[in-house]
Amino acid sequence: MEKKKKTSDRHSGLLNGYQSGDSPFFKWACEHLGDLVLTNWSWGEIEMDWSIGDKMVMPDGVMFGGHIASVADHIVGLVSMSVLERDDERFRTSRLETNFFRPLIKPRARVIGRVTNASKNLIHAEADIFNANDKLAVRIYAVQMKRMTAE
Repeated sequence: MEKKKKTSDRHSGLLNGYQSGDSPFFKWACEHLGDLVLTNWSWGEIEMDWSIGDKMVMPDGVMFGGHIASVADHIVGLVSMSVLERDDERFRTSRLETNFFRPLIKPRARVIGRVTNASKNLIHAEADIFNANDKLAVRIYAVQMKRMTAE
């Protein structure tokens, strides 16, 4: 029987702080990416609510794809963090693919992210962003390379 996996104390603290809105990481994301609220997380899964503000949309009311891609990297980073078992583990994005199906417009979007595979050196993650009508607008695929902090 496979042992139950547990997110490291450090990464659990970062995700819990993000969820409660108390972390500098959350405050940075709100300032630079928009109002991304982590509503739920567990091993290999996240759910988020994204309030889309005026500064994120073009004059025609549609969100700029480059901004969505930046947020996509952030989203898969959060879900990837949930599968790190050691406090000294880190990762960097080595591949990010953002597929657009429908435009994102105000007022909000819903995000569901998941890790599809976590190995010794790589984390494969994906996420779906649903528009205000709960239709799939964006699907994200990412590969994260694990690394350890310098001792």
